[in-house]
Amino acid sequence: MKRTYMLFGMTFLFSFFMLTVNAWGAPYISFYSTHTGQSDIYIIDTNGKNLRNLTNHPAGDYCTTWAPDGRSFAFMSERDGNGEIYIKKFNEAQARRLTNHPELDYGPAWSPDGNWIAFISRRTEGEHIYKIDINGQNLQRLTNEGDNSSPAWSPDGQSIAFSSRGNGRNGIYVMDADGKNPRQIINPFQVGGSPYSPTWSPDGKQIAYVNADRDGSGIYIMDIDEQNARRLSPLGTWNFNPAWSPDGKWIAYQAYDADANPLENLNAVQHIFIVSVEGGEPRQITQHPGQSACPAWVPESPFSVSPTVDTQTTLWGWLKQAERMTQ
Repeated sequence: MKRTYMLFGMTFLFSFFMLTVNAWGAPYISFYSTHTGQSDIYIIDTNGKNLRNLTNHPAGDYCTTWAPDGRSFAFMSERDGNGEIYIKKFNEAQARRLTNHPELDYGPAWSPDGNWIAFISRRTEGEHIYKIDINGQNLQRLTNEGDNSSPAWSPDGQSIAFSSRGNGRNGIYVMDADGKNPRQIINPFQVGGSPYSPTWSPDGKQIAYVNADRDGSGIYIMDIDEQNARRLSPLGTWNFNPAWSPDGKWIAYQAYDADANPLENLNAVQHIFIVSVEGGEPRQITQHPGQSACPAWVPESPFSVSPTVDTQTTLWGWLKQAERMTQ
């Protein structure tokens, strides 16, 4: 009976721990920061604790996207002399170069099935969206008109949202995952500004995006049928790169200090914030100086992906030990 109680107690403790770390929809957020004087990738708890460096390279590392299993991430790095896409496993020191071209490749986005990475490239005239498989093969160009950026996979992997401008285009578009059937879903006249940087809600019913207007650069949400647009970030502030939490309840984004204007000082301090999709006061996650940007929620992968991995592994070990004791 004592052993049974022990197993129950360990199970309860583990369940309480997991409930706690999942209160924000996913326990960790990655981002890049310049607070040490160089740009590296970091991970932090959603309560602003346990900052941990994931890359440490004298060249600049920027803007992560995570594999669906949370065990690897892709990012843009200048470590080979120009911007290329790299993949790094969470627990390994070395990164693997995915793209190799003298022109800039950046802005990676990992597909929900784990097989593809979409990215932006200047390897042809203008900026276009490509996709490549995670082994560096099967490169495909997906856009052909205008300048395009911010690829974002739909939750089912069938579509890619992106920003586009030029050649008669301006706003946010969606295309099939093979680049066919591009169509506009958010236009500037509809929202009264310049919409860009889309990201899908986990259920695929809404899009979060940035809209630059007379009130600064705000984080907005709109239904996929172009209804119910509303601003989440405070008026008069400059905010960028929204990222939707896996449970659909939160948006992470980067923002300049309230008294900073990027039109006057592009290198002013930026921090990572979290705000509820229901609205309310945003919560600042990072505190260190420099620029913190490009937040990405880390997919839940217990016992392997965590700046406090020892705690989770220990809890798992306790559970297995208790189980053996009752057998």
